[in-house]
Amino acid sequence: MSGALVAGAAANDAQPEFKYRAYAPEITREEVPPTPTPVPLPVPYNGPVAALHLAAAKLDAAWPVEVRDTYFAGGREFFEDPSAPQKIAWYSRFGQPGYMGANSIFAAHIDYVGFGKGPFGYLTSASVGDALYLTMDNGTSYTYTVRSVAVVGLQDLDMDATVFPVLAAGVERVTLISCGGTFVPYPGGGGEYTSRVILVAERYVN
Repeated sequence: MSGALVAGAAANDAQPEFKYRAYAPEITREEVPPTPTPVPLPVPYNGPVAALHLAAAKLDAAWPVEVRDTYFAGGREFFEDPSAPQKIAWYSRFGQPGYMGANSIFAAHIDYVGFGKGPFGYLTSASVGDALYLTMDNGTSYTYTVRSVAVVGLQDLDMDATVFPVLAAGVERVTLISCGGTFVPYPGGGGEYTSRVILVAERYVN
C-alpha cells in the first residue's frame, strides 16, 4: 500500500514535458555583460580660425581671418566690415567651428577700390559638392561640403534665416557672405552692390 502511495506522489510531482520548450542558457553573475558606459564626444577646440580653403573660389591661407562683431545704427544691427580689404571677418559669437548645430558666419569683400579682388571675389565660381576646408590655429581641420551658392537681392535677403538657420540633428554649417549683383555708384564716390552672395557649406558631426 505504502509503495503505491509513494509511486503516486512521484507521478503527481513529475513536470510535463514540452516538446518545443525554449530554455534560457545558464549564465552566472560573472558572465552577465556589463552595461556599456557612453563615451562622451571630445570638446571641440574653442580657439581662433586660421584659414579657409575653397579651391574653386581661389580661397586659401593667403587671406587672413580676424574676429569681428556687430554694431547698432539707426535702431538696426549691422555686421562690422573686415578691418582691411584682404581680411576675412569671422563673427565668432554667432558660431564656433566644430560644434554640432553651430553656424559659423564669415564675410569678406568681393573687391575693393584701389585693391582689386577681395578674399570672396570668386565665391560664385564654387559649385554644390565642392569641399571647403576650415583650419583652426591649433592645426585642427574640418571639412565641409558646399550645399548652395546663391546671389540674393537685398530686397529678398532674410538675414535672420541666414544667421540663425534651423539645422537637422548632427549638422554643422559654415556661411560665407559677400557682395554681388550690380554695383551702383554713389554721387561723389563709393557705392553699393544690389545683392549678396551667400555660400552655405555643411558637415555632419559624429
